[in-house]
Amino acid sequence: MKTNRRVFLKLCSITGGGLLLNLALPLKMSASDQGQSFQANIYLRFNIDGTIVYRDTKPEMGQAISTGLAMVVCDELGADWSKLIVDRPPLIDKMEINHSLAGSAGSNGMLSAYTPLRQAAANLRQMFVLSACEIWGSKESDCKVENSQVIHRQTGATIEFQNLFSAVTKQTVPTEAPLKDEADFTLIGTGVPILENQAIVTGQQSFSIDVNLEGMVHASIERCPTTDGTLTSFDDSECLATRGVTQTVAMPSFLQTAAKGSEWQEKYRGSKCGVAVIANSTWAANNGRKALKVNWSASKYSGYDTQRAKAETLSLPEEKIRNVASFGKVSETLIQVPNKKTFHSRYYNPYQENAQMEPLNAVANYDGETLTIWAGSQSPMQAIGYVAEVTGVPIDNIILHSMRSGGGFGRRYFYDFIAEAGYLAVTLRKPVKVTWTREDCIQHGKYHLARHDEHTLALDENNNPLAWDTLVSSGSNYGYMGRNIMLDYYAGATPHRSTRHAEGDTLVLFPGSWRSVGAHPEGLARECFIDEVAAQLDADPLDLRLQWLSNKASHFEERRLNEAAFNRRLERQNGLISILKKAKETSDWQQSLSPTQGKGISLSYFYGTYVCQMAYVSLVNDKVHIDKIVCLFECGQVVNPQTVRAQIEGSIIWSLSALLNPAIDVEDGKVLQSNFDDYPVIRMDAVPEIDIQILKSNRSPNRVGEAAVPDTGPAVLNAIFNVTGERIRELPIPERLLA
Repeated sequence: MKTNRRVFLKLCSITGGGLLLNLALPLKMSASDQGQSFQANIYLRFNIDGTIVYRDTKPEMGQAISTGLAMVVCDELGADWSKLIVDRPPLIDKMEINHSLAGSAGSNGMLSAYTPLRQAAANLRQMFVLSACEIWGSKESDCKVENSQVIHRQTGATIEFQNLFSAVTKQTVPTEAPLKDEADFTLIGTGVPILENQAIVTGQQSFSIDVNLEGMVHASIERCPTTDGTLTSFDDSECLATRGVTQTVAMPSFLQTAAKGSEWQEKYRGSKCGVAVIANSTWAANNGRKALKVNWSASKYSGYDTQRAKAETLSLPEEKIRNVASFGKVSETLIQVPNKKTFHSRYYNPYQENAQMEPLNAVANYDGETLTIWAGSQSPMQAIGYVAEVTGVPIDNIILHSMRSGGGFGRRYFYDFIAEAGYLAVTLRKPVKVTWTREDCIQHGKYHLARHDEHTLALDENNNPLAWDTLVSSGSNYGYMGRNIMLDYYAGATPHRSTRHAEGDTLVLFPGSWRSVGAHPEGLARECFIDEVAAQLDADPLDLRLQWLSNKASHFEERRLNEAAFNRRLERQNGLISILKKAKETSDWQQSLSPTQGKGISLSYFYGTYVCQMAYVSLVNDKVHIDKIVCLFECGQVVNPQTVRAQIEGSIIWSLSALLNPAIDVEDGKVLQSNFDDYPVIRMDAVPEIDIQILKSNRSPNRVGEAAVPDTGPAVLNAIFNVTGERIRELPIPERLLA
């Protein structure tokens, strides 16, 4: 690791001494001078009392990734789980962190970290074994590791890890030590309680909102209600007269300079302008803020409401449409096919806000040289860079304590709230805590993009896809739109296909990452549309999916698929077929339904994870009641089935909340909703029975946190059609239908 003196000193203060090395590098390790512990690498510290500290750099938001990764390290290392301690080290820009362990997005936690962490732990385990072998004069094969001990197989002799520190630090770190046989796992695959559970339920778990520093002030910020407004003037006389308020600070908007080629990011990253009220408590700051009189510049979105924004996306000119992935002669084929073999439908997903339970907050302290921040963030390393840009503090002088947060769901991937705290700390030269109210979170979010998804399909004489066009229409988006990858499997043999995106210039709300991002609207439209086609053909919707998935991608050469890509596609088609067949065999799906009952199905491949959901509904006094959701889930090796199950349940409930509750509305260019009274989340009594069936797999761990979100909506809507004959093409479900 190359590092300058400043960074070295920071790292030493972070770790409490010891030499920090990456286990993938062939470097030497050293015990601490006191002989009390040694720091094996940036992630692991071994203490003389036998405890092992796993220093987790992965953002923890309640998804239990800290527990899961600690299980992986402990199992592969052969350590004693009862002596493992999880710690969260402060982060700095020059820290040599594996990219997979530096942030949380796309449900990539276990997927990206599993193999690197296993290999790092295996390398270290081998070093303990070799050190013991030198003492015993034995071979490596004569030894095994269990419960933080090296054990001689023949004699039963043992040496504890802490008695091997000196010998281990003299060795060269291996890079490819053999991994454990999966049959020897003792933790991986078992249901281990979340390590922090006791601290959470007893109120001892620390979040950034709990951080209190000597001399700290509190800030509440009145932000511009529109995306394009600026602060023109404000009167703070009544605000300053409020008990506890000490001053106000005008806050500029902070744009983020994007890397070359990613300039599109600048339109939705960054923060809004506003006025910060500084006080001796959050309560006083909020009260003083109510007395502010603020004037904003006129917005070009004045008069905009939800219906206008929605209508604009359907009237975008042809030049706004771009091809995402197209081949063959789609338009010509659609014209030539008889009407009875062509199908068309359009679905709409509204704006949604993340509504995580812990409101956004951050604490910052600037001592004139070093800026130290405490915040829960999904992208802490990127946040450090942004704060440096906003404050002018050199990036090497910024430390971020990545705290456990009370939910992220994509909102904490953005770091506007962290920059606000950093800016105020530098401006005020004193510790400051910025706390967003619930109203702030809902009205100044990074929203699930409102969009239309339109499908046009032509079938051949055997009812297989012949030409398929998808068109997504939206306001200003991220600048990226996926290719609807499931169509590669449903229509693998389809010679004519196009995926297009019509993107307008409207940025009435900033788009962001809502749990599962584009997979949710994409899946809703696709899976409901397939059911529409099945209904018009009088075909079983499950069997129609099986038929389409069974068609091999025979035209792959024309589409420039190499053999490896072609084989991956067939493998995924087979995976989808397998999970569909299992769904068909479930007792619920086989059961006969009464005229007042309905069932629906949905299928997806979430970037490596196979999901199939079946929804069962009934009519109660002619109103729809959601009775049960069955979810078949195949995500590769399951490290902790207890937390995987919890994530799937959470995803289903998340999706149900968007189905059943009002969406975000725009009025006069501003968000209309403000709190849980007008933007509610689903309540316990509305949650149906949830049956989760986790399927065994020999694959490496894959994505979990968002993978079940996209299928709940279409499964429920298809079930409603099955019993009522009414096709719902827009969320949320009309209140008139719900029991």
